[in-house]
Amino acid sequence: MLAERNIDVPASEIRKIFNMIIGRTDVFDMTVGIPDFDTPEHIKEAAKKAIDDGFTRYTHNAGYIEVREALAQKLKRDNNIEADPVSEMVLTAGGMGALVLANLVMINPGDEVIYPDPGFVSHYAHIKLAGGIPIPIQLKKENRFGLLSEDVEHKITPKTKMIVLNSPNNPTGGVTPNSELKRIAELCIENDIYVIADEAYEKFRYVDEEPLFIGSLPEMKERTVSIFSLSKTYAMTGWRIAVATGSSEIIGAMTKLQEHVIAMPTSIAQKAAAAAAVGPQDCVADMLKTFRKRRDLITKGLNDIEGVEIAPPGGAFYAFPDVSAYGVKSYDLVHKILNETNVVTIHGTAFGKYGEGFLRLCYAVSTERINEALSRLDSYLPKLLH
Repeated sequence: MLAERNIDVPASEIRKIFNMIIGRTDVFDMTVGIPDFDTPEHIKEAAKKAIDDGFTRYTHNAGYIEVREALAQKLKRDNNIEADPVSEMVLTAGGMGALVLANLVMINPGDEVIYPDPGFVSHYAHIKLAGGIPIPIQLKKENRFGLLSEDVEHKITPKTKMIVLNSPNNPTGGVTPNSELKRIAELCIENDIYVIADEAYEKFRYVDEEPLFIGSLPEMKERTVSIFSLSKTYAMTGWRIAVATGSSEIIGAMTKLQEHVIAMPTSIAQKAAAAAAVGPQDCVADMLKTFRKRRDLITKGLNDIEGVEIAPPGGAFYAFPDVSAYGVKSYDLVHKILNETNVVTIHGTAFGKYGEGFLRLCYAVSTERINEALSRLDSYLPKLLH
């Protein structure tokens, strides 16, 4: 009865775990990446004003032009990307909306697409949905889960159409060094390869190196779809709003397809996005400061547990500790931990085959909850070694 593409697109393992604990109040949930901050007041006020002012109707399929103009200022200010708001930008229903549109307009059946593993679960799903062939590239613990250009080069074949980049990375927190990013750009130009740059965690970096965005590099704008979600940066996960930028040809195709999928993102969320882009940015700095403290706390706490090993994540708000010393498959370990401690984690293989031996813990929760979760893990995990 169902189309075959449904078989090829797997359900999210994260959501399977998340759905298991819905309604439970006795668990310490460290699963889904939802910042525990409220959306900043100036953004909420902009949305309220949009409703009062009657911005409640259909918009252009790419979004209000004045909102795209505001986000063009953000792209230039924060990402060193010059984008024409008329022809080179489209507003989408969150980063997910942009990701699926970009894959569908870029990939032909049989095209190979290189993507990070461990990586965000939907990258694989979107490639399969578009009829592409997913080619996983391993992010390695010894490289702090940053992507190496040498590894990318080894994966390139005559069928390679595109590379998906995600730095800082979900689930590992890995950050790809600028030198590697520049070399990856050179490989793309040399081999006529396109890029989807998933920049969902652009603001949450703890490394000293200045952020570099591949879409800003020479000759890369026309072959890169750069996606900037507001979900994490401004604690707007439920607002479902993002911006994608690239060549007018690619963005035009994404806009045309969006018309037949959701028409456009919510008008009110669009107006809120404009306020986020051009309004005060101290809210972002405050979140980053808090996440940095939590990162340091959870890194030390996990390393203090016998059998656990982790280097400080370079970005995002996830810890991805090595738990292979326990000799238990990561999926089984998640369930053991849940049953024995009520701490809810995600198995590394939810993010690809190279995630075996690791767990993901989201530390976008209070310090108190992190400390309690660490205490419970420390009371249980070492028993598995003896």
